[in-house]
Amino acid sequence: MNKDRAVEQQSSRAKITAVRLRYCAIVLLFVFIGCGGTQTQTLSAVNLRAIEYNQNAAKAMEKGDYEKALAYYMEALRVTRSIENTEGIAVNLINIAVLYQKKGKTSDAHEFVDIAFSMPDISNEIKSDAAYEKARIYLKEKNTAKAKEWVNKSLSVDKGLRAGSRWNLMGRISFAEGKYDEAAAMANTALNLNRENKQRAEESNSLRLMAEINAQKGLYPESRELYKKALEIDKELGDSKKIAMTLRGIGMLSLKQGHFQEAAIFYLRAYDVSSNAGDTEGALEALDSLSDAYQKSGDDKKAEEMMKKKVGLEKEKKK
Repeated sequence: MNKDRAVEQQSSRAKITAVRLRYCAIVLLFVFIGCGGTQTQTLSAVNLRAIEYNQNAAKAMEKGDYEKALAYYMEALRVTRSIENTEGIAVNLINIAVLYQKKGKTSDAHEFVDIAFSMPDISNEIKSDAAYEKARIYLKEKNTAKAKEWVNKSLSVDKGLRAGSRWNLMGRISFAEGKYDEAAAMANTALNLNRENKQRAEESNSLRLMAEINAQKGLYPESRELYKKALEIDKELGDSKKIAMTLRGIGMLSLKQGHFQEAAIFYLRAYDVSSNAGDTEGALEALDSLSDAYQKSGDDKKAEEMMKKKVGLEKEKKK
């Protein structure tokens, strides 16, 4: 589940498309239109271009095509710079930082997020997002002390509806340090905040984190129930990535308990979801887990078939 945790840390978890800037947020930043649908000014052709680039980037990220997504975000950044849309610039800098983090280029990620955080005249909400991304980069680098420092900075700048996501991240940091009781307390705080603020996606993240903590403690029935609750929300939101992630989590539980055939069923379900959603990374993760489950069940032939399928998918991805 290390890869799953990495996905959780990278993705939720943000308010930047595909990884965190939902379309409504883009519109809010570029056009000052609230999610409630009240429009206060007409979109200019330039702003429309920026939104289109962001939408295309989001689609590319959903498919795991980070190079294409990066190109679109760079174009969106260029457009926002051409009209000095300060907040739009900051948002795209954060988006680019997220992508570099996904590509494993953390030094580049730091560079872009630092620029965003230091920009004057941006909202506290966006500054808080920048600090949050900085914390996630440090966590990816396994620098938990710095990660804590920056997630606390994010909370000090702006809490609002996103406070639960910050507490989820603090729970992840404690989990990475092996402080499971502390991580559970933070995840519970996050869960309550997310429910109070009606942040369903982050509520699911809290439940998944709690499930992982219980799994680590050997509390498998409790873990499974938490995963099931997360899965209900994932399906309600139609979030294919999270659905597949949760199914892989349940598969992992089955694997830990020696229920190899059951594990294979959940991994197959995860593969089916990811494959049909065009999520190559999720499909690869599921195939890897499937091969492991089949191998442990003694079915070396199926295990080899899954690995061959994985190799073929990796080759296809590189084209």
